Amino acid sequence: MKASRRIFVLHTWFGLVAGLFIFVFFCTGSIIVFREELNVWQNPHLFRVEPRDHALSFNELYTQAKQQVPDLYLYSFRYIPRAPDETIEMRVYDPVQNDYPLLYLNPYTGDVLGVERNSIYDILLHLHYTFYLGRIGELMAAIFALCLLGSIITGTIVYRKFFFKALLFRIPLSFQNWRFAMSGLHRLLGSWALLFNLVLAFSGFYMMLYAFDFSEHFKSQSSLFESEPPLVMQNLDSLINRTTGIIPNFKLHYVDFPRKKDDPIRITGKSNALLFGDYNNAVSFNYETGEVKEIFREEELTNLEKFEYALYTLHYGQYGGISIKVLYSFFALAGVVITVSGFSLWYRRKITIFQNRKNW
Repeated sequence: MKASRRIFVLHTWFGLVAGLFIFVFFCTGSIIVFREELNVWQNPHLFRVEPRDHALSFNELYTQAKQQVPDLYLYSFRYIPRAPDETIEMRVYDPVQNDYPLLYLNPYTGDVLGVERNSIYDILLHLHYTFYLGRIGELMAAIFALCLLGSIITGTIVYRKFFFKALLFRIPLSFQNWRFAMSGLHRLLGSWALLFNLVLAFSGFYMMLYAFDFSEHFKSQSSLFESEPPLVMQNLDSLINRTTGIIPNFKLHYVDFPRKKDDPIRITGKSNALLFGDYNNAVSFNYETGEVKEIFREEELTNLEKFEYALYTLHYGQYGGISIKVLYSFFALAGVVITVSGFSLWYRRKITIFQNRKNW
């Protein structure tokens, strides 16, 4: 068998082994990129409030949330409002139901607006990363992301002669029959989405490397939730102001509360660079004394850390506003067509071979 034929067979098998799961990746990814928009559409009362003149301090919001939901463990201010009509999103843990819902606060009154569980976004996100199979699903996602990467690389080699012609639309689409249409769409969309799919597949695989640590699959998580997290004793607003003094041009993004006795309060700021994510400037404090435990600055990132953060940012598509999200969704839907057309072409070949043998 010639090398080109072997690569084509390999390309086919990558698609067949992981095709259904790749289809799930693309379908769910085309929707979850619109996280904020989807959540606001589903539960506008949790995400939008009537603006007022003055918002409460973060310390007051923490205290009021603690009083209103004493049975939930407060883990973080997960989303800090960027507009006057936005609410504050908190990550909490429910020890009774053993899940991590999101709690929403009115930043002007401190009222708990509701607790969100199993939103459309959460359902699609779990399907995207775990197929609802827990840690085994995460391992499967890593393997199938690797298969997707292999399919893209082998497909690039197989269709290399058509690549630039497809990009320049020099290969016209023909709809004179089903096979020509599927073949043309497969090559055209595969060429145009090549870079996007390559980045998404590699970053997805890289992000899921932890799933290959098989010891984690058998480790109990109960030790994390044996008791309620320690109470924050320092003034949160004071710590945020201190962080602003330690890190120039600090833009608050996230406040993480201690979950266990030895954990710090971590004040995290958004990156000043487009692709380095939202967690690259942070100061950790002792929750009892306010002592600085760690300072993490963006300019101190190693080249490997910058590469990793850029991969995460590129994978999530949350760095350029609605236009980037629409572009990501379009290419993800193109991936759906590529997957379906590839399977259709394989199935058509098999049917043709079967009929030919039958006629012999």
